[in-house]
Amino acid sequence: MQQSLFGSLATPAASSEASTQTARKPLDRIPLSEAVFAVLDLETTGLNAKRNAITEVTAIKFKDGVEIGKYSTLVKPTEPIPEELELLTGITNEMVRQSPAVVMALSELSGFLGEAPLIVGHNVSFDMGFLKEKISQSGLDVFAERYNLSRAFCTKVLAQKAMPSLPSYEGIVVATAVGYHNPNPHRAESDVRMSAAILFALIKKLQAENSSLQTVQDLLNYQGVLSER
Repeated sequence: MQQSLFGSLATPAASSEASTQTARKPLDRIPLSEAVFAVLDLETTGLNAKRNAITEVTAIKFKDGVEIGKYSTLVKPTEPIPEELELLTGITNEMVRQSPAVVMALSELSGFLGEAPLIVGHNVSFDMGFLKEKISQSGLDVFAERYNLSRAFCTKVLAQKAMPSLPSYEGIVVATAVGYHNPNPHRAESDVRMSAAILFALIKKLQAENSSLQTVQDLLNYQGVLSER
């Protein structure tokens, strides 16, 4: 059994079946309470998707705020982790030395996400762009369509629209504004849980303000088109 953000329990076995049902339905027929959101975060050796490498990836599936499955791994990068990033994230070159290669991690991640996932992240365009570049470099183009920005949600963009008076839209600031504390910033799983808390807090706020916002498509329409990075 796994603990949800809000204290409920769910079995991981529900993840695959629920994701398949989400993939098959039109988005305007999936209530937000039934949608399976795959909240995702990467840690990397830098910001250049072509040149830099992934060091950690976590994706957790949530349905109505309840965790129903998780994939998380350190990744052996194709270049050394700079010292400043070791200090920032706590991920050291020694920690990743025996970790899976990126091709294995991306294959497993893509299998976990399933077809046509609803991917969520804070600055999700960065994560999606990085993943798509590494998928291409790894010869895993069969999975490329799973990383479709038109089905993705950015908690930063949603927060900018739903909470226009915040002084900043960095993840920690938004999380604090919705009452969530991130105990370990710059580690993938901790940042995923922060983004999930922001997502479900914003959905609750938006539905309280607008009773017509009920489906995945409604939330996509509210968010607007995400730009690639």
